[in-house]
Amino acid sequence: MKKILIAIAFSVAAMSAIAQETKTNLVSVNAKGDDVRSVIHDMFKQAGKNFVLNPGVRFVLYLSLDNVKFENALELICKNANLKFEQKDGIYMIAQNPPKVELKPIIEEKPIVKTEPPKQIATPAAVKPKGTLPTSVLNKIVTTRLQKKELREVIAQLAQQTGVTIQISPDVPAYKLDAFLLKTSLKYALDEITTATGLKYEFTNELSIAIKKDPTKGN
Repeated sequence: MKKILIAIAFSVAAMSAIAQETKTNLVSVNAKGDDVRSVIHDMFKQAGKNFVLNPGVRFVLYLSLDNVKFENALELICKNANLKFEQKDGIYMIAQNPPKVELKPIIEEKPIVKTEPPKQIATPAAVKPKGTLPTSVLNKIVTTRLQKKELREVIAQLAQQTGVTIQISPDVPAYKLDAFLLKTSLKYALDEITTATGLKYEFTNELSIAIKKDPTKGN
């Protein structure tokens, strides 16, 4: 009977020790932006275990673990904070994981092959229109209010208003004119301008009007 009581007492003590060990192996962690160093310190203190943490460890944690096995909690924290740990003589050594190095494939450069530029095919010159404008274009109305403007600028305005192509010979000097023409015909405008500058105008066979020097006036 005495032996049975001793056995029961031993069994109860063993179960109590196992339960106590299981209870102490559970930890709770609640971090709201806390530094991983503080979280690890608190967790090891709950478990009653020893650890050494490298000084370069820095990380902010957001997690909530309630009555979780110590080993599971440590693995989760290390995974989130990119840490690693190992045990030496019952002491946990915790350090930062080395950064991952990405190996990029080496692209072999191909030799540059010079190619000849494509041969340009000559395009035919634009064909100028042929024919003579009707004299009725001189009846078109123009208006200008220009002061001391170069002859070519004045003629450009007349051409724009009438839609008639008016060309000035390259050897015509850059005369400056005061051109105040109010609702007059193109003929009147050209007559006044050529008279004032000693030039003349004539119809060409390219559907335009040409302004050139008048050899009879010796300009």
